[in-house]
Amino acid sequence: MDTLGTQLNRRSLLKAMAGLAGVRYAFAQSAEPPVLTLSSSAGLTVILFASGRYQLIASGYGWIFEGNVNSAIQSVRIAQGADSGHTYQEAAFDHGTARTSAIRLYDAEETALFSTYYGQDSFNADPFPSFDSYPQGLLSFSYAGLWNYGFGALIPQSPWLQYDGQANAVIFSPAANFMTAVSQFADDGSMQGAIDSRIATLPAGFTHRALLAFGHGINTVFDRWGQALTSLSGKQRPANDANTLLGKLSYWTDAGAAYYYHPQDASQYVPVLLQVPPRFDQLSVPIASMELDSWHYQKGSPPSWVNNGSGMAAFTADPTIFPQGLARFQQALGLPLITHARWIAPTSDLRNKYKISGNVAIDPRYWQDYANYMTSCGVEVLEQDWLSGPAVTDFNLTDPDAFLDNMASALEAAGRNIVYCMPLATHLMQSTKYDNVVSARVSRDGFRRTHWDELLFDSRLASAVGLWPYADAFQSGNLKDILVATLTAGPVGSGDDIGSVDGSNLSRAVRADGVIVKPDAPMVPTDAAFLAVAQSDAAPMVASTYTNHAGLRTAYVLAYDRTDGAISAVSFSPESLGVSSPAYVFNYFQNIGRVVEAGAPFTGTVDYSGAYYIVAPIGRSLMAFLGDLNKFVSCGKKRIEQLSDDGAVRVLVRFAPNEKSVTLHFYAPSHPAVTAEEGTAGNPIRVGPQHFSVSVSPGRSSTASVILRLAATHPSPQHR
Repeated sequence: MDTLGTQLNRRSLLKAMAGLAGVRYAFAQSAEPPVLTLSSSAGLTVILFASGRYQLIASGYGWIFEGNVNSAIQSVRIAQGADSGHTYQEAAFDHGTARTSAIRLYDAEETALFSTYYGQDSFNADPFPSFDSYPQGLLSFSYAGLWNYGFGALIPQSPWLQYDGQANAVIFSPAANFMTAVSQFADDGSMQGAIDSRIATLPAGFTHRALLAFGHGINTVFDRWGQALTSLSGKQRPANDANTLLGKLSYWTDAGAAYYYHPQDASQYVPVLLQVPPRFDQLSVPIASMELDSWHYQKGSPPSWVNNGSGMAAFTADPTIFPQGLARFQQALGLPLITHARWIAPTSDLRNKYKISGNVAIDPRYWQDYANYMTSCGVEVLEQDWLSGPAVTDFNLTDPDAFLDNMASALEAAGRNIVYCMPLATHLMQSTKYDNVVSARVSRDGFRRTHWDELLFDSRLASAVGLWPYADAFQSGNLKDILVATLTAGPVGSGDDIGSVDGSNLSRAVRADGVIVKPDAPMVPTDAAFLAVAQSDAAPMVASTYTNHAGLRTAYVLAYDRTDGAISAVSFSPESLGVSSPAYVFNYFQNIGRVVEAGAPFTGTVDYSGAYYIVAPIGRSLMAFLGDLNKFVSCGKKRIEQLSDDGAVRVLVRFAPNEKSVTLHFYAPSHPAVTAEEGTAGNPIRVGPQHFSVSVSPGRSSTASVILRLAATHPSPQHR
């Protein structure tokens, strides 16, 4: 680490930097020595000059960001510390009138944190950082409004992704005050991390932060950026099975579902909904929780459950629907509930009892009372909806945080979780403050094929900040909608009429006990898809996710043409998905596969309805294990608990308590042999060229441990 007084030949530095392509670089010609140079092992360097200029150099990318605090800097000092175990060095300095700013470099991460502190009440001016020099000519991407994303645009209330043609990428965003912060270009073209100009004054003691994260790869930088935000806050990211909603099939009654404001006879709602769990049980796809949407409480004036266009009159259930109360209904249902909330009606008595800002409560007592009611009624999850408006506070520096802070705090104290619905990018960033905000809906009402694009691009933001994305309720007759919903790795929910539930389709997503067999991470567009769509709106989509087992990665790829009626060629490299060995690429719906050599691309043709591929590594055994033949996420850990290949494929299969057998399938270049160490295994059956299946049954522990080997030695796939 360089310290105060380190000398650096400025002319040599300028000469070296002059050759960096794509950088707009305009130093003053006077040779000003730096007062501090600070470097991280991750390849970032900060340089401070006495005049107030500062630079951040990302040497691995040839990118330089330079700005000026417009006054001399004083009292430069260095600090060291750690955020959630991530060590850093920080250069801090005083400037202006009672301002202290700092630039922090993390030792092992390509991230830089900028912070500024106001020692007295100040006009909302001179934001820090403010870069008047930064990389030029990059592609750009950001989020605009509800469920919308945009290429070639940088929206103030969004993280800003910029990247080059090789997917080298940088994200610039707020790292605090998410509900009031903006990223903006000033009139002179400077790129700034600021507080919304509608807020005129920043109080003494106010601190703002902004973040720059770099990555060789768009998905890499999204994950690095999001990890930096949750590390700053200390958020404990939830596992993908952390609660009932995340871990098991759920049932939804929201817009687009069968029982959204239907039946119209309030007295029939309870009898109808009580028939739902037995119906799913009969089909061996049991639900484990039920969502009650806005129909379940009174709205408007006079208060009534039928006033769908109005705000909440109360958060308690409407007695005309639940004459014995919500708690009695939940007890009869026998399942935990997810309950919906929207904004508060202007005529609601809640406005007289609690402190309200705009159309929502910022009063801790409101949220404590709400949490107590949820607990007493068996409600495990609050679905806070309409966050994009009108469920918003007055716009000021404190109320938006008070709304979301008090909601999260009261519900966490009561052991309740929260999902965000209709969120903006600001809400998703804000969720990094709250352990119990676990999921966010990332596409519009009534999930269907036309929503796939928005779900995938919006999942990229939600998953980056530690949320599990989810599609809205689907109709189970639409098999590929179930597939896409499952690949989000978040909640999976049906909205079917009880007479139209397709148990066979649902069984591809869940075990016979309703446990979702899901990937390790949400499916997101590949780096290549970000590059292609940025340059042509007609480009097809390729998105992927994975399951990791002891160094073996099974990848899952969704590819489709984005134009109805069109057909496109698609290509992806298994290596780019984390499968570096030769791989077997299996087309799930066509039931065919082929070997792809290490480093080579797979090519195919897709239409609007899409294709789904399982990409399995060919290991030392010369075989590729494809997992459960009848599951979308065939090697998901709720089915395949353990998988290794040491010259033989060793598999531990998990069964639901009432499951009798599971069919595994795999690639083998010659006839295989299968033995069971626990449970039983049948004889392998050839189901296609070099494609085999075998039925296995559990032992006493509801697992089967099987070993797959080739019956004879076969040359390695690299030399076929």
